[in-house]
This record gives sequence, C-alpha cells and structure tokens, in this order.
Amino acid sequence: MKLLSLSAIIIFSTCTFSAAQKKVILDTDPSADPDDVGCMAMLHYMATIGECEILAVINSTHYKQSSLSISAINTFYNRKAIPVGDYKGYSKKIEAPETNYDYHLARVYPRNIHSWKEALDGVSLYREILASAEDSSITVVIIGTMHNFYDLLQSEGDKFSELDGVQLVEKKVAQVVTMGGNFIDGQGYDRTNWGGSDLLCEYTDWSCLNQERNEMCRYVIEHCPSPFVASGWEVGCGDYYNANFGNVMTGQSLRKLDTTHILRRSYEYHFVTRGETEDISRHSNDQCALHYAIRGESNNYIAYTNGKITLSESGVCNWDESLNNQQGFIQKNRHKDSIASEIEELMMMTPAEVDMTPPAKPTNLVVDTTSGKISWEASIDKTKGSWVVGYNFYLDDKLFTTAYGTQLVLQDELQPGVELELRALNSAEIESESSWLTVE
Repeated sequence: MKLLSLSAIIIFSTCTFSAAQKKVILDTDPSADPDDVGCMAMLHYMATIGECEILAVINSTHYKQSSLSISAINTFYNRKAIPVGDYKGYSKKIEAPETNYDYHLARVYPRNIHSWKEALDGVSLYREILASAEDSSITVVIIGTMHNFYDLLQSEGDKFSELDGVQLVEKKVAQVVTMGGNFIDGQGYDRTNWGGSDLLCEYTDWSCLNQERNEMCRYVIEHCPSPFVASGWEVGCGDYYNANFGNVMTGQSLRKLDTTHILRRSYEYHFVTRGETEDISRHSNDQCALHYAIRGESNNYIAYTNGKITLSESGVCNWDESLNNQQGFIQKNRHKDSIASEIEELMMMTPAEVDMTPPAKPTNLVVDTTSGKISWEASIDKTKGSWVVGYNFYLDDKLFTTAYGTQLVLQDELQPGVELELRALNSAEIESESSWLTVE
C-alpha cells in the first residue's frame, strides 16, 4: 500500500474515533448529486487506514448507469472486486440523463462490470452477506433511498438463511445510519431521501412529497429492529431552517486533484451541466452521515439516541425521547468549517496501490449433499487496507460462481466424484491459494 501523506497521518492520529474496524455495506444513489462519490472516496480512504472494510456498495436508483458508476469508482480506487448491488424492483430501468455524473463515469472510466444487468440483486446481496456475518457486526449506511432496505426487511427466508428480513437484520446489523429527515429540536420536515414533505412544495419541487419513498421510509422506521440513527438534512445543509453552524461545504479543494481524478470529474460534471465552472463546493449531507457512521460522535457530532422516530404521511419527522426504540439523530457539535476540513481531507486520498498479497485460503470445507450446501471458515487477509470480499468457485478449471459469504447452495454440480476448487478473493481481486473439496 502507498504511504499516507503527512496530512493524512495528522488526521488519523489526532481525531478520536472508535478503534474497532467496522464492516460496512453502503446503500447509495449515485446519479446527479456528487456527494455520493465523495462518500465512496471517504470510505475507501478510511478502509486504507484500517477503520473499515467495504463489504458491498448497493445502488438504489432506477438508472442503468448508476451501478456501473459504482463499479468505476471501486475500480479507480483499486478495489474492483467489491461486489456491486442494484435494486431490481423497478418495473423498468432507464438511461441516466447526460446531466448526471453517473452517465459520464460509466462511459469514461474502466469498470469491472459491463452492463447494469451484471450487478447483483441488491436485496439478495444484503441477505447473502448478513447470513454469514458475525452477530451484530455489520454497519449499514443508507445515503440514498430506502428501496433496498425496505425490500430486505420484507424478505422471507431463503437459501442463505431461514430467518426473515427483520430477524436477519436484528441478529447481524449493529447499526443503521441514514441520511434523511430533519430533526432540529427533534422535529422538522424531510427534504427528499425519506420522501420529502407536502409542506415544502413551495420551497423546491424536489422537496415535495414522494408518496412511495415516504411509505417505504415509514415502514423501515417502524420495523427496523437494529439501532437506527438519522443524519438529517440540516446537518450538512445547515442554512435549512437556521440549523446550528450552517452549511458544511466541501468540494472546492478537489480542484487540486489531477484533472482525470474520478472524484474531481464527478463534481465538475455536476456543476458544469448547471452552468457553474469555478465554484464546485456543495453541502455535505451524505458525507456527514458516513462520517458519523464510521467515526461516531468524536468531537464533530452529538448523537441523540434511545428514543423513537416517527415520520408522518405528510413528511413531518419527530423524535420522542420518552420511548426507547433504539432510534435517534445527530446534530453538529463543531463549527461547520472544522467538520468540512476533516471530510475534505478524507475525500482527497490517493488511491491505494493494488494489494498483491493473497489472503489465506479457505479452510474446513464441509458439504451437505442432501441440502446442496457447502460451508467453510472465513479467510483472513492480514494486509492493512485489504480484506476478503468473496470466494470464487471453480469447476474443471473454470470460474462458475462467486459467493459473498461463507456458504453456497448448489444442486446439479454436487454429484459424486465432482471436485470443487475454492479461492478467497480480496478487494483488489487477488485470489488465495486453492482449497479443494471432493464430493463423496
């Protein structure tokens, strides 16, 4: 891996945050606003310095290019094997407009998947990863809409786990952090991610109520069994109803990056299509949510937890501290410029070099020929900034599937005498030595 810059070392050593390495699933909506790319840049940086592992990035939009742009971003940061999920529940996928940066990223930058159809089903990917995870080990960060997580909570038991979605989340997810809502003094009107509010239609068109999003979010809030923390619109965009410390503005420093850097280009695509060529800074709603999800309160935020959030059909958010439903929200505890400076430093990372060190090979392979289930012990990757994201199965020297947990259910392949080859796969797509299993 590349050595960290002096500024990165200073930030890493002076900031106070949880030392525990978090295993993260990022649920995002890369399309028009580039703060989603900013979040992915932050996440890759924090993975490089050992704060987290990125288990999957899942798209929630209906654009064909959104999942492709996620693959391009992961590839740019030399972690092209991170699985990319996509919400498959839309009746139709459409082409992204040319005003979206995802449209351009999918066309300009190399990526590991060639078509949006190659992206994995987001809900199924959630279930596969959670089923094999240690209990209370996963941090889910939702900076897009609730489509995937809503369907996850409604899912039934399957080949990955007999648990339904609510039971699986309750057992495996340590915390859900979401960008959405508004909680100044514990109440406010949602802007967009949670469905907006019919009371904001005169403010901007996109703040007006979207009934489908509102219904999905109300269901998630009411049924999510794990701790649930919201970073409301006012945290990153403080001018909204005069929130404390104002807007957390980031992005202008990206002009210092190479002109081909994927993050800089994402911001420039966004602003040039809107007639702006000089100032590419914008409020950092999504980044604040991710910042808190990985580093906790630190000295940047105050978290109000152990209450109950309600979202009305008209988009009004309320938090009741008298009812402990493991739900809450955050507010800024530091001047906007201090938070912005820390976020921008995290966004400015140099991509890590490809980790060429193979992870340990899988061990203790067990097959149940009755159920068709193969299981094994998780492989370890001891290289800092690298981790195992999946397991490649080979049959007759040909790759036929990849598992994103420590189990796989097969049917026709498990015939007596069949010899299966299994290799662990790290985030840079480097494989371990092979483990073998012969079906008796």
